[in-house]
Amino acid sequence: MSSFWKDKPLEKVIRYQIDYHQIKQERVKPSKRLEIQEANDQFFVRNVSNAMSYAKISFVTSIGFLILFYLISLMGIKGGFPLKGYLGITPFLLVSLIFLIMHYMAPIKEIVLDRLHGKITYPRLFGNSEHRTIQFDSLHVYAAMTTSGDMAVTGKKIRIKDRKYSYTWDLDSSYPEEYWSFMVWYMDKNRPLPPGTAFDEYRQQDFERRKEEGFPRPLYPSDIPTPEATPEQQKERERFWKEW
Repeated sequence: MSSFWKDKPLEKVIRYQIDYHQIKQERVKPSKRLEIQEANDQFFVRNVSNAMSYAKISFVTSIGFLILFYLISLMGIKGGFPLKGYLGITPFLLVSLIFLIMHYMAPIKEIVLDRLHGKITYPRLFGNSEHRTIQFDSLHVYAAMTTSGDMAVTGKKIRIKDRKYSYTWDLDSSYPEEYWSFMVWYMDKNRPLPPGTAFDEYRQQDFERRKEEGFPRPLYPSDIPTPEATPEQQKERERFWKEW
């Protein structure tokens, strides 16, 4: 098996079209965790602050075990339920506390795509409020496998490997290939905006900007069509390219 650290980064190629429901207007919810904060022809901002979610999961798990232990005790087990059974919830409470502290240390974690300037901003560490901004061209993203407790492969995810600071940041694990293609598509300012109702009100001004710039050629290759929002706009762009 190849080493993660020796693998080549993913190419900046548009290979998949993201489900438009993922970028619909209803998902633009500023100040709400794990939702889109901003989506237009200049910025796409996604909140990735999941420390509080992990804290809640750990806390609910500990409460669940506590209730289970109590019910077992009520069933009349001779001598009652062992004290170590109740102590078994301690790790879950500790993990919950750790994630809670991390949340309040760094309550805002965001992925910011700056379409016009070709930059991406992303968090450094869970408990660190600092974000790093680099050129999208310099971004190194790798595919990695997700595993269960018994190390069985359960899926994929994509992550940033920051060689300068020696850390990684997971970008997505629910639809990794589509999300990466979406990022590349959005960051190609010479292409139309990706699918999604969140971008609909900005498509015309994005088209006019590219038209004024002379419809420059795409920055990144694509294996799928990335047409204009309307047939009329598509014909105008193609006519310009033909004349050019």
